[in-house]
Amino acid sequence: MARILFLSSEHTGCGHKSITEALSEQLTLLSPDSHYIVIDGFELGNRLLRSSSRNYDSFAVKRPLLWGLFYQLSNPFKGFINTFIAHSIRKPLLKKVRAFRPDVIVSVHNLFVGSVISVLNQAHLDIPVVSLIADLDNVTNLWADKRAANVICPSEETRRQMLKAGMAPEQLVKTGFPVRSAFCTLQRPELCLANKHFISILLMSGSQGSAQVLKIARTLVHNKMIRLTIIAGHNTVLKKTLEQTLAPYIGNQVTIYGFTSEVKARMMEADLLIMRASPNVLMEAVNLCKPVIVTGALRGQEAKNPRFVVTHKLGLYCRDVQDLPEMIAELSAHSGEKLRQIAENQYHFRKPESARVITERIIQIAKAKNSSQDRPIA
Repeated sequence: MARILFLSSEHTGCGHKSITEALSEQLTLLSPDSHYIVIDGFELGNRLLRSSSRNYDSFAVKRPLLWGLFYQLSNPFKGFINTFIAHSIRKPLLKKVRAFRPDVIVSVHNLFVGSVISVLNQAHLDIPVVSLIADLDNVTNLWADKRAANVICPSEETRRQMLKAGMAPEQLVKTGFPVRSAFCTLQRPELCLANKHFISILLMSGSQGSAQVLKIARTLVHNKMIRLTIIAGHNTVLKKTLEQTLAPYIGNQVTIYGFTSEVKARMMEADLLIMRASPNVLMEAVNLCKPVIVTGALRGQEAKNPRFVVTHKLGLYCRDVQDLPEMIAELSAHSGEKLRQIAENQYHFRKPESARVITERIIQIAKAKNSSQDRPIA
């Protein structure tokens, strides 16, 4: 019976949570007798660490330049950051570890890789740690630690960056991006606008919502051929502003949601998605073979994601929202031929088995640890 401890994050967007959910689903299927727990790594820390997590929205979304600077500094100050985090989480982490007695620890947040390994080593606990990169490109070296059992790389771009950071090739496991099973059921993309008199567009901008959504909506609602669904996320102020500003269009041309758990249903209804280049939502769309236009990205970990989309022909990148109407017209021309081409590219690029492959590797490490020795806890 494998015992697996996931270190995740509850308040820095929904991406880390989505990944742990995807792996938890596979654990239940592949190893029903396994036990696992998911811990918010930030909640193990001191007040400063907990506050940094809860203020992620203000930092990354509302102050992008500042966030981008902090992200860039994570490489030259990697040692300092890991030491600070290790000191902050040491006692609570060891208490959790001694209570649960995990065979393997899987970190889906870069702050809890090197720091966690240092805490375990100092306590003379021989527990393998797996670093699971939660981004597609432009990843920080905090994900890399030569003491890790494996570093899971969801793309070739991340694999190359881990090699550059000094990781040995045999420590790296290249997979696709782990996505929840609900988004992995599509057999073949079917997209044709020949018999439609409009194009359905889903506009979303991550779990925090974004004021840019309003700007994009204003640009699109004048086109009567567009049926627009908007997900504003947790931003209740934005949702209210959208409802007031777009009131004349709501009901027949525009539908507005706040935070919703029915993202897949809304995606499936759409012919085209417009979004920030958030890796989790982006790869969920790719797994459903839904063409995307990305209109921006957070500085730091998402900075290269628009280029990733274009390089792999998974969608388009719009630098100026005023260009959106022309781009949409081009995509929907000739019964949506270009939309169909993008959907086909996505179908061949996607790896819906990624969560299963990663989970199998985690189970293998856990069972090897479990069978190699009794697990004395210091």
